[in-house]
Amino acid sequence: MKPSYLKKASARADAATTRLLIKLGSWLRNGEGNRAGKKQAVVLVVTLWIIVVLGVIAASLAFDVQVGSKLALLQKEEFVAYNLAKSAVAVGITHLQNDSIIDFEENPNQPYDAFSDIWAMRDVREKDRVVQVDEKRHPDRTYEIEIIDEESKIPLNHANFKVMKAMMEYYGFESPDSDDIAYAIIDYRDQDDMAGGEPGAYENEFYSAEMGQRVRDDMAADQLLYRCPNEQFLTTDQLLDVYGFEQFPKLFFGFDPEEKMEEEIALRDAVAAGRRTRGNRERKRSRERDSLPIKDILTVMPNGNGRVNLNTAPVEVLTILIHAATDFASIESAKAAAESIADYRGDDSNRAPDPETAFKSIKDVAQVPGVDINAINQLGSLGIQPVFKSETFRVIGKGDTRKAHRVVEAVVERKLEVYNPDDAKLASNRERGGRRERRERKPRRGKSGSGDDGPTDNYIRIPAVRVLQWTD
Repeated sequence: MKPSYLKKASARADAATTRLLIKLGSWLRNGEGNRAGKKQAVVLVVTLWIIVVLGVIAASLAFDVQVGSKLALLQKEEFVAYNLAKSAVAVGITHLQNDSIIDFEENPNQPYDAFSDIWAMRDVREKDRVVQVDEKRHPDRTYEIEIIDEESKIPLNHANFKVMKAMMEYYGFESPDSDDIAYAIIDYRDQDDMAGGEPGAYENEFYSAEMGQRVRDDMAADQLLYRCPNEQFLTTDQLLDVYGFEQFPKLFFGFDPEEKMEEEIALRDAVAAGRRTRGNRERKRSRERDSLPIKDILTVMPNGNGRVNLNTAPVEVLTILIHAATDFASIESAKAAAESIADYRGDDSNRAPDPETAFKSIKDVAQVPGVDINAINQLGSLGIQPVFKSETFRVIGKGDTRKAHRVVEAVVERKLEVYNPDDAKLASNRERGGRRERRERKPRRGKSGSGDDGPTDNYIRIPAVRVLQWTD
């Protein structure tokens, strides 16, 4: 639909053109055979064409102005949504810092991270997760925070062959297919050139032949179809480059990438047409939910020593680890043990998780009915270090306006850094009357979850959060 100023301009041009045509016809009739009349008619025709051309130019310029104003408005909406998303990330980082301080005050001897902590926001109702920035002036401007414990996932760069095989079996693969893909994952990241699943064979030649290439002894490395980087995964998406895994993108993402691309194209078309583009929020998983996609149970962060927090690890991760630790005895019994752990933690309860049920040591895990503590103790041999306090988190900020939706993700590392104020590098000693002013020491006393007194000292503790990766 044309705007009002375009309608008025078009009406004026039509009226002027009509008047000129009437006048031209009158002159042609009255001045027939008159050379002067013919000249006037030619002048009128030229004038008419000039007016038509100028009208077209004016309409084109008006259209360009209209498009430019819409694009400027859309850019403004995108900018506002982006800053709302960044603000959400900043609020999430503040939650992590506050949790670190609270954790030290309440549990200085046995710190832990669990779903009862403030960063998990399990006590916040779904409708309250979306925060309105200015309810009166801009009720459509909102942000939402989600914090995910990266140490609740399987470390892709540290888990050994058994864990990878157990993961493939959990998602429906049977031997020897589960073995082949597990070996391919390990070969992709290890430092040697030997194929793990075929003794004496070289990785690139072996997998290229498996892909159907006719491999000759004199072939150069760049002529082979498949090549292993022999270095750690930088992203979990690289798993789709691994031999045998590239055939299952839906299993990895949890959706069909082609269908997702079509949805994004439709969304961009809606933006171009000026329609409301608030993205469809992901459906909240029900209690009887499907399994998480593989990308949501793996991590390449941090590049440490394979830490997995048993307080926050989902059922899928726990099942895979227990299945691998019990030498693939029974996937059903491993899942039952994992669900017992989740029930004990209160994952599916209608109330907020209880901090009293959070694990603080392996002894606490041993109290869960149906869990073989020997399997938990075997995790170290699988490249997994069970922990109860996390250091790496993924903070996701979502910003929404009436016509834009932006998402910002930040992987952060959180540590409670301790400084001694009497350290020569930090102390600021002042002299008064030739004498050094002595700092009055006020011991800091905290209480652990068991009621024991915490450490007493005058150290300075700062909850430092450092951004390891930023995606927008």
